[in-house]
Amino acid sequence: MRVSFDRIADRYDITRSLPKDTMEQVVDALEMVVDSRKPILDVGVGTGRFALPLHIRGQEIVGIDISEKMLEKARAKGLEGLVISDVCRMPFMDKSFGVSMSVHLLHLVSQWKCALEEISRVTSERYVSVASFREDSPAEEMRNYYEGRCKELGYEVRHPGLRERELGDLLKPDLISLVAVHEEIVSPKDRIVGFEKRIFSSLWPVPEDVHAQAVRDLREEFKDVESLLEKESIYLLAWKIATLERYLVRD
Repeated sequence: MRVSFDRIADRYDITRSLPKDTMEQVVDALEMVVDSRKPILDVGVGTGRFALPLHIRGQEIVGIDISEKMLEKARAKGLEGLVISDVCRMPFMDKSFGVSMSVHLLHLVSQWKCALEEISRVTSERYVSVASFREDSPAEEMRNYYEGRCKELGYEVRHPGLRERELGDLLKPDLISLVAVHEEIVSPKDRIVGFEKRIFSSLWPVPEDVHAQAVRDLREEFKDVESLLEKESIYLLAWKIATLERYLVRD
C-alpha cells in the first residue's frame, strides 16, 4: 500500500509549513549531512519542501514521488530532476546517489522494509531524515481525543507503515541531533476545521460516520478552549548505509 497525496497537493504547503527561521535551522542541519560528491535523492519529494532550499544552496537533487500533482507543485517552484516513481521500484542504478533522504514518508508505505532496501540499493553513503516529536505538546490532546473517539466507535486510526522516527527505535541512528524546537499558540477551532476537512493522511481512511461523530465530539470537548500551545521538537536522524544494510539482512 502507498498513500498518494494528490488529494491534498493544493493545500499541502499551507498545512505543513514551518516558520522561516525554524525552516532555516532545519535546512542548515540537513545541508551539513547530505553534502556529497554524488547527487542527493529525496524520496517522497512532494512539493519540494526540503529539496528546493537545498537546491537553491547548490546541492544536486533528484526527487521521486508517486503523486503527479505534488510533483507539478515542485516543478512550478523551479525544481528539476523529478521522477514519478514507487519507492520500492526506483529507476536508478545501484549506488547512484551519495545520500538519500525521506521526511514523513515511511509511515505511508506498508512495505517500509522494501522501501529501505531500495533506498540502500541506490545509495552509497547515508540515509537521512527529519523527525518531529509532539508528545509534550498540549495541542496533541486534540489528535489523541479524536483518535480515542474513533477507536471507541470501532475504527482504530493508524498509518500503514513506520515513521522514520520509529525506525530509530528499531535501529539506533549513527547521528541524532536536536535541530529546533518550534512553539506556537494555535486555535482549537481552526484545528477542528482541519480535522473535519481531513488534512492529515491518517484521517483519510476513517469511515464517514465515525469521522463525523468524532469531529462532533471533538468540537464539544474543546468548545470552551480558546487556545492551545503546540510544541514540536525537530531532530535530524542519519544512518550509514552499511548500518542500514546490516539491519535489513539481519531482520
